[in-house]
Amino acid sequence: MTVKDRFGKVIMDKRTCVAILILLILWRALISINGEITLWESVCSGIVLIVMGWVLFAFVFIMSQEMQGWLKLNMVYRWIAICVSTINVYVIVYYGMRWYRLAGIGGIEEALVPLDFIFRDIRYIVLVVFYCVVLRLAQYLRDVYEDYMLLFKGDPKV
Repeated sequence: MTVKDRFGKVIMDKRTCVAILILLILWRALISINGEITLWESVCSGIVLIVMGWVLFAFVFIMSQEMQGWLKLNMVYRWIAICVSTINVYVIVYYGMRWYRLAGIGGIEEALVPLDFIFRDIRYIVLVVFYCVVLRLAQYLRDVYEDYMLLFKGDPKV
């Protein structure tokens, strides 16, 4: 088994998704105790989401290349990759604006709605859940492809 295969199995394991969810929810709960988030806390949270998102994008796009002979499945994987990249661009823009405000560059002050930190926590958790769901979906689609290949013992004809 190659390193790429091992990495793929570890990333797509259910326990990995559960561990990621638990760790990131605990992290978010820990930094939200005092009700405000500092620049370094936001940078840590943002970097984790950005790296996780782009690694997931690359992983799903590479998987689309591996499914030879299944044009529809390739398109499903590519559209999933496009959706993930769109969310990744949103994360970059959101955290870029957030870090700019938290750094206090240019005298910008942030106007906060009451309990804004709760909405930030919910947004963070929803993004993490989205990334984990995409991982599970990619695993399910890979299993469908492998079961089909096992059933017919050869490449399907297009």
